[in-house]
Amino acid sequence: MSTNNQGEGGRRGRPRDAALRQRILAAAAELATREGVDVGFDRIARAAGASRTTLYRWWSSPHELLLDALLEAVQFSHETEGPGAAIETLRAQVAMAGRVLSDPVTGGALRALAAGALVDEDAQRRFQEHWLTPRRDAARLLIVQGMAEGSILKRDPDFVVDVLFAPIYHRVYFTGQPVDEELFDELIRLIAVPGQ
Repeated sequence: MSTNNQGEGGRRGRPRDAALRQRILAAAAELATREGVDVGFDRIARAAGASRTTLYRWWSSPHELLLDALLEAVQFSHETEGPGAAIETLRAQVAMAGRVLSDPVTGGALRALAAGALVDEDAQRRFQEHWLTPRRDAARLLIVQGMAEGSILKRDPDFVVDVLFAPIYHRVYFTGQPVDEELFDELIRLIAVPGQ
């Protein structure tokens, strides 16, 4: 949940000190990567050289702060417009997902948030609303466009989203197999109309 606009979704207003905000976001992401999502405001404030009062004023919970840190780092990870065909923009989205999940900071923060979403209903709602849903919607839009263009096989778009992105999460979180350009190309081949 971003803190950039007053009055939207319970947000508390833009932090006035941009440098301090960036320091807090970076400290939260680093601590969560090392220790998990349950790191508290006290630890984050000490690591960032900020007051605990500042954190409480800008974010309602450490989960909200961590989600802000993740979204800040990957704000361009679900673009739906590109210079080429929809399938090319979709391939760039797949590659971006691989990079975000594999990066020690963003991947660690994402893992902590996903773990928190499994055990806390409010954390799950925020994770879905601010992370999963926008990215699934963007991918689905590109898939529908690609089907209309004739470059993507006509299947249930939600199923195609799963086909494209689930293997990346599986490799990063469970098997440790490579998440690289070869994987991204193979995933796109699975959904592309032959000969396109």
